[in-house]
Amino acid sequence: MDSVDPDLVTVYWRPGCPYCSALRRGLRRAGLATTERNIWTDPVAAATVRSIAGGNETVPTVVIGGVGFVNPSVRTVLDAAGGTAPGQLERRGPSTAGRRMGVVARVQWIVIGALAVASVAVDAAGHSGASWAIDGAALVVFGMFRAARRRQRVDTGSASVTAGGDQEP
Repeated sequence: MDSVDPDLVTVYWRPGCPYCSALRRGLRRAGLATTERNIWTDPVAAATVRSIAGGNETVPTVVIGGVGFVNPSVRTVLDAAGGTAPGQLERRGPSTAGRRMGVVARVQWIVIGALAVASVAVDAAGHSGASWAIDGAALVVFGMFRAARRRQRVDTGSASVTAGGDQEP
């Protein structure tokens, strides 16, 4: 296995892996600075993963202070990094992002709930065509709020260092 600086968190990944994307996104959101290595473009990284994962190229694989984790959860990595590499967690002030997302989510469900009540009331009054239109509007509103919440999560995420310049959205 590569010699690893004890304060370094390395994430081994490959393009197209949904588990890799989820882990990397979660670690960025949590503010954990990492080095990322694409096993498809870096033969040394692929060999490191094989040595940790019993000969398989199972990703994501994370190495923290010389200890390997195969397909770990975000919580597992954060817990291990907190004890082994506390300097990797970015120091940030209190964030209001969670509170803002909570407000957007609450407004979303209030609006959708109101549209659902309106749909039932209109349907009960015998105007089923209007009820379908209201249901369609509820779906559009849901999609708009979901997109807004996704944008907020992306805007509040932190960047991580990627070895070799390979990145995956």
